[in-house]
Amino acid sequence: MVDSPCINVCTMDPASGLCAGCFRTLAEIGAWSSLDDGRRLAVLAAVARRRQEYDSTEGQLRGDCDRDG
Repeated sequence: MVDSPCINVCTMDPASGLCAGCFRTLAEIGAWSSLDDGRRLAVLAAVARRRQEYDSTEGQLRGDCDRDG
């Protein structure tokens, strides 16, 4: 079973519609428990792309790292 990317920083960013901790949408978070592993992996791939996009910008959604270090 594919583990959830949740890191317990559950705050939705109104501008992007993404969770500040796991970079999932509300729809992805809500559907997670009913997704099969293939679909979970697809969500994780989307999360990875989103993390890269936000890391290369201002990093506003990074809830799991130190922006100064």
